[in-house]
Amino acid sequence: MQDRSKNLWYAAEYWSFKIGDEINDKYRLEVSGYSGDAGDSLQYRGDWNGNGRFNLYNHNGMNFSTYDQRNGPPESTNCAAIRDGGWWFNRCYWGCLTCKEGDYRWWKPALVINSRMMIKPQ
Repeated sequence: MQDRSKNLWYAAEYWSFKIGDEINDKYRLEVSGYSGDAGDSLQYRGDWNGNGRFNLYNHNGMNFSTYDQRNGPPESTNCAAIRDGGWWFNRCYWGCLTCKEGDYRWWKPALVINSRMMIKPQ
């Protein structure tokens, strides 16, 4: 990920990255084993600056939502339509590398201008 303000690149790697099927799992995300310097936007369970919103920033275990198919938690809105990009949303918070400019973000470089998502077989 490339930070907009500093023109620096950061990396987030996961030892295990799995996506479920469409019919049974709605492309459910399962990740574990984070390493890197970008911060763990996919499985962060804490709150943000003491706001008391624990686990709302955790995308691990979420189903993939698009503007026309909301698959997030029942109490959430259609985050993909609001943020103009599909993702494994948990109440519209934190990471989204496919959202429109301004909502395109990750943990450490909060506003991202460029990213690459790569998967390699084990």
